[in-house]
Amino acid sequence: MKELFDYLKSDDGESYEGVMRDLWDKITAERKLEKRKADRLLKKVVGTKKLVMLPSPVWYRLAAAVLALAIATGGIFLLSHKHKQTPAIAKNTANLYKNDIKPGSPQAILQVGNTQVTLNKSDTSFTLAGNVVHVNSGNIKIADVKPVNYTLIVPRGGEYSLILSDGTKVWLNAASKLTYPSLFSNADREVSLEGEAYFEVEKDGSHPFIVHTKEQTIKVLGTEFNVHAYPDGGNCITTLVKGKVQVNSFGKEMVLEPDQQAISDKDGEVALQKNADVKESIAWKNGYFQFDNTNLHEIMRQLSRWYNVSVTYEDGVKPNEFMAIISRNNNISQILNILEETGVVHFQITGNEVTVMP
Repeated sequence: MKELFDYLKSDDGESYEGVMRDLWDKITAERKLEKRKADRLLKKVVGTKKLVMLPSPVWYRLAAAVLALAIATGGIFLLSHKHKQTPAIAKNTANLYKNDIKPGSPQAILQVGNTQVTLNKSDTSFTLAGNVVHVNSGNIKIADVKPVNYTLIVPRGGEYSLILSDGTKVWLNAASKLTYPSLFSNADREVSLEGEAYFEVEKDGSHPFIVHTKEQTIKVLGTEFNVHAYPDGGNCITTLVKGKVQVNSFGKEMVLEPDQQAISDKDGEVALQKNADVKESIAWKNGYFQFDNTNLHEIMRQLSRWYNVSVTYEDGVKPNEFMAIISRNNNISQILNILEETGVVHFQITGNEVTVMP
């Protein structure tokens, strides 16, 4: 996905509207997207955005991404669903979107005991629990270290990153919490996670790096991986990007190779997923949402964390599935507007609440 993003933003792609129209006709036929709505989606972009001819064999199934291309804002959209469409009802979006909601931003709370310090993207330095804490471009690093347990809390509508005392880099997604020591002084380097984080672990063969979640314990020596462990997010998923990790979950143990996932559900079932879509799992860290036949409820869960909104559903909303690559820098109305173009779902924003309507 990232490669597609980069290609579409490069100067290498040749504008070739006819080819993309042919691809769109075939894809919409396979997806059973009503022609009138498909044409409207195509026309909306063809008239205003540069279309790119993708070199075969670059992800044929993603060729239609150009149909909602927004290079200027860093967004690429590809929409589909698996349910029969009903005629779209014209709605006044000005009335439905009474106020817009901006995307999340770097913000967090660093906590020691009952003492808390609120952080944002501003550079600053301060003393907390006897240690000097430096914040630079949204990254936390602790100097003059003495052993203290910290908890970094990233609220809904936020993201943050930090560098641990061993040099390991951690990116935290919205609504996440990482508990870690200011100094790794034991044989193992251990942290605890609730939510989602991407780890770039500094290699140290004599001191394994261990991540604890409610459902899994992940043990590594030096590697890159993503852990998705939201209490309300369904399965706990560890995705390996580089290296090798050992995952223990509900008494079961497995070793992951790159492009594999360990998936644990709330009932104690554990599965190994081979040939996982790594780019989808780490899209948030790279600045965009990526959905691959993702159901509407999961999409709204992700949007609710990033935009710090509550979501309610009217009766009759169907569990449609969508494919999308969407920049996290968009306001929420831009994303909802694109989803509405399918004609199968509509939205209303009131204050900090999004209502999902059929």
